[in-house]
Amino acid sequence: MKKIVLYSHGGSGNRGCEAIVRGTRKIIDYTEKKHKFYLCSLDKSEDLSVGVSTFNETIEYSNYIKRYSLDHIIAAANRTVFGNVDSYVSLAQKNLYKMFNKDTIGISIGGDNYCYSDSKWLYLSNKKAKKKNTITILWGCSLEEGKMDKEMMEDLNSYDLIIARENITYNLLLDKGINKNTKLYPDPAFQLDYEVIDLPKNFRKKNTIGINLSPYIFKSKLPKNEVIDLYVKLIEHIIKTTDLHVALIPHVFWVHNNDLEVLNQVYSRLNTTNRVLLIKEKYNSKQLKYIISNCRMYIGARTHSTIAAYSSCVPTLVLGYSVKSRGIARDIFGSERDTVLPVQKLTRLEDLVQAFEYIREKEEELRNHLVEFMPNYKEKALLAGDEIKTFI
Repeated sequence: MKKIVLYSHGGSGNRGCEAIVRGTRKIIDYTEKKHKFYLCSLDKSEDLSVGVSTFNETIEYSNYIKRYSLDHIIAAANRTVFGNVDSYVSLAQKNLYKMFNKDTIGISIGGDNYCYSDSKWLYLSNKKAKKKNTITILWGCSLEEGKMDKEMMEDLNSYDLIIARENITYNLLLDKGINKNTKLYPDPAFQLDYEVIDLPKNFRKKNTIGINLSPYIFKSKLPKNEVIDLYVKLIEHIIKTTDLHVALIPHVFWVHNNDLEVLNQVYSRLNTTNRVLLIKEKYNSKQLKYIISNCRMYIGARTHSTIAAYSSCVPTLVLGYSVKSRGIARDIFGSERDTVLPVQKLTRLEDLVQAFEYIREKEEELRNHLVEFMPNYKEKALLAGDEIKTFI
């Protein structure tokens, strides 16, 4: 019997990470139930707090906890004296490494981990797995061409299977010659179920526009206070020109990257909040999806909050900042034009209002398209499990 190990999971403080875990588990269970299932997490307590607890075991990365152990001292010395970070990074991943053997299928699930500047830990875990004859799968990934140096290319080529979650990444991999077993399937979070809960007080079912903002909106060239002012004025425009209520919906609660901090800045600067609700409760990903599914329209910066909206057939404007936002929108609509607004380039209120007004004007057209398109698209996400079944 194979054991399946999900790793590169940052913890469920990011509800998008949680949604990937839950969606992946559902997809694989649909295809093949006779296996042992493990989750390796950077923060086990976050996973348990939202009810991600159906695995044989949740294993936490050691995360340098034992700072005065001999292993830690040696690793720190290698890093300081010789500039060698490998042993230091490996120390943090030692609990994961113990899971690797010839009977393991290792699935790296951190969708855009390879888009960030430091991919060393990913290379090392993949290399260690291959040394132990572990099958490795890069699952639901997005990639930025500018990050793909020689070392990353060698690492990517060593995976037994790569599942790209959108067409931009898929075509990039093929263009780079990484094609021995590269496939295209939707993000596993499209298979996330929702959990029915009581909607927040003052939430108007099917007459609320959900708005999610994250610290990434500050990638704009504007000063932070002016960026906040843009979204304050957008909400004031919505209140003035429609009968919609507004729900400010966080999707990531990490201390170092917290949506609530941004949303609270917007909420506190509004002149009136009679029709504006700030959701402060830390709902899990399934509960948040239920809230989002009851919105009439949605504006979101976090990709997996917009996936919750798309998959619930809610007309959505994406405040996009990466290849994943553009790629997913392109797969769904044929183009990201008008439905994705790059936050890096946003400098004028007029552009933000115009983007909202497009979604408002095309509301029924967008909803009808999603109603027709989503069943097959979500089904395709479910069928990604067949690719893993070939290894089981």
